[in-house]
Amino acid sequence: MFFLGSAIRWMGSAPSRFLYFHLYLLCVYFFTYFAKLGSLEVYRLIFTLGILSPFLFAIYRGLPLDCLNFESALKKEFPEA
Repeated sequence: MFFLGSAIRWMGSAPSRFLYFHLYLLCVYFFTYFAKLGSLEVYRLIFTLGILSPFLFAIYRGLPLDCLNFESALKKEFPEA
Protein backbone atom coordinates (compact mmCIF):
# COMPACT_ATOMS: atom_id res chain seq x y z
CA MET A 1 0.00 0.00 0.00
CA PHE A 2 2.92 2.34 0.69
CA PHE A 3 4.18 2.14 -2.89
CA LEU A 4 0.68 2.65 -4.28
CA GLY A 5 0.40 5.81 -2.17
CA SER A 6 3.80 6.98 -3.42
CA ALA A 7 2.71 6.41 -7.02
CA ILE A 8 -0.48 8.40 -6.46
CA ARG A 9 1.46 11.27 -4.87
CA TRP A 10 3.90 11.19 -7.80
CA MET A 11 1.03 11.79 -10.25
CA GLY A 12 0.03 14.94 -8.40
CA SER A 13 3.50 16.28 -7.71
CA ALA A 14 4.88 15.89 -11.26
CA PRO A 15 1.97 15.83 -13.74
CA SER A 16 4.13 16.67 -16.76
CA ARG A 17 6.46 13.73 -16.12
CA PHE A 18 3.41 11.52 -15.58
CA LEU A 19 1.91 12.60 -18.92
CA TYR A 20 5.21 12.23 -20.81
CA PHE A 21 5.65 8.73 -19.44
CA HIS A 22 2.18 7.66 -20.52
CA LEU A 23 2.55 9.29 -23.93
CA TYR A 24 5.78 7.33 -24.36
CA LEU A 25 3.99 4.08 -23.52
CA LEU A 26 1.22 4.94 -25.97
CA CYS A 27 3.81 5.55 -28.71
CA VAL A 28 5.42 2.18 -27.99
CA TYR A 29 2.04 0.50 -28.37
CA PHE A 30 1.39 2.33 -31.65
CA PHE A 31 4.79 1.41 -33.10
CA THR A 32 4.22 -2.20 -32.07
CA TYR A 33 0.74 -2.22 -33.59
CA PHE A 34 1.90 -0.74 -36.91
CA ALA A 35 4.86 -3.12 -37.08
CA LYS A 36 2.49 -6.04 -36.54
CA LEU A 37 0.13 -4.71 -39.24
CA GLY A 38 3.05 -4.48 -41.65
CA SER A 39 3.78 -8.18 -41.06
CA LEU A 40 7.14 -7.37 -39.54
CA GLU A 41 8.28 -10.06 -37.17
CA VAL A 42 10.27 -7.59 -35.10
CA TYR A 43 7.18 -6.24 -33.34
CA ARG A 44 7.95 -8.37 -30.29
CA LEU A 45 11.43 -6.89 -30.08
CA ILE A 46 10.07 -3.35 -30.55
CA PHE A 47 7.61 -3.87 -27.71
CA THR A 48 10.14 -5.47 -25.35
CA LEU A 49 12.83 -2.85 -25.94
CA GLY A 50 10.29 -0.04 -25.81
CA ILE A 51 8.94 -1.13 -22.44
CA LEU A 52 12.32 -1.96 -20.86
CA SER A 53 14.20 1.10 -22.12
CA PRO A 54 12.85 3.63 -19.56
CA PHE A 55 13.72 1.32 -16.69
CA LEU A 56 17.22 0.63 -17.99
CA PHE A 57 17.76 4.34 -18.67
CA ALA A 58 16.60 5.25 -15.15
CA ILE A 59 19.02 2.74 -13.63
CA TYR A 60 21.79 4.10 -15.86
CA ARG A 61 21.07 7.66 -14.68
CA GLY A 62 21.34 6.70 -11.04
CA LEU A 63 18.11 5.08 -9.90
CA PRO A 64 19.02 3.19 -6.75
CA LEU A 65 18.46 -0.51 -7.10
CA ASP A 66 17.02 -0.65 -3.57
CA CYS A 67 14.04 1.49 -4.58
CA LEU A 68 11.63 -1.35 -3.73
CA ASN A 69 13.12 -1.82 -0.27
CA PHE A 70 10.50 -0.72 2.26
CA GLU A 71 12.93 0.63 4.86
CA SER A 72 14.94 2.70 2.39
CA ALA A 73 11.73 4.03 0.83
CA LEU A 74 10.50 5.13 4.26
CA LYS A 75 13.82 6.88 4.95
CA LYS A 76 13.53 8.78 1.67
CA GLU A 77 9.89 9.68 2.27
CA PHE A 78 10.37 10.71 5.91
CA PRO A 79 14.03 11.72 6.41
CA GLU A 80 13.49 13.05 9.95
CA ALA A 81 12.22 9.72 11.31
